[in-house]
Amino acid sequence: MIDFKTEDRIGEIVIDRPSAGNAITAEMARQFGEAVRDAADKSDLLVIKGRGEDFTIGRDRHEPKSGSPFDAFRTVSALNRAITAFPGIVITSVRGRAHGLAVGLVMRSDIAIASENAEFGLDEVAHGIPPMFIMEESVEHLPSKVTFDIVLSGRSFGAQEALQMGLLSRVVADRELDRAVGELVRSLHSRDRKVILACKRYMRAVRNLPADARPAFALMEQTEFAMASRS
Repeated sequence: MIDFKTEDRIGEIVIDRPSAGNAITAEMARQFGEAVRDAADKSDLLVIKGRGEDFTIGRDRHEPKSGSPFDAFRTVSALNRAITAFPGIVITSVRGRAHGLAVGLVMRSDIAIASENAEFGLDEVAHGIPPMFIMEESVEHLPSKVTFDIVLSGRSFGAQEALQMGLLSRVVADRELDRAVGELVRSLHSRDRKVILACKRYMRAVRNLPADARPAFALMEQTEFAMASRS
């Protein structure tokens, strides 16, 4: 259901339930979070993709309910935190439908490449659920007017619109998706590992600083990195 493999510091997580649009059950969400945490110790690059025609249609809404709402949401929250805390670069490879939880996965990744046939959508409001895990992260990526539009309307939108709003890094032809992601991974893997990880640490830290504090922080971090590289 959640396949994870790693080799030579490159990890890959595959959401493997193509007969159900790769809908994610509670158990799959738990496995997913564990795989990301495991990858954090073994991989500098992590690719997340879906098996078959879809990335994932999000949480499985047909799964019988068990336990409390808090327990169910805690599992999703733990998955989100694991992705955010991943020390290396997370790359999402998006094909077909990417709904609900999938949009949050794409937002939390560092680089998102989608095929031109990718379709995004947030249907939580239509199901009587305010998608707070999405809105929690959207403040870092999207203007509030864009967030309210896609959250409240629940409308579907394509890859080009997702690229324009800043949700994606790039869009490629469907037949080129695997090649584009593979080339990116090989390119990043050829770079100096310390530089890649330093870029991730810096971006994570600087986003939490006020604008007037960022120049001094950049100067300090750039200098410390240069001095460490000499030793």
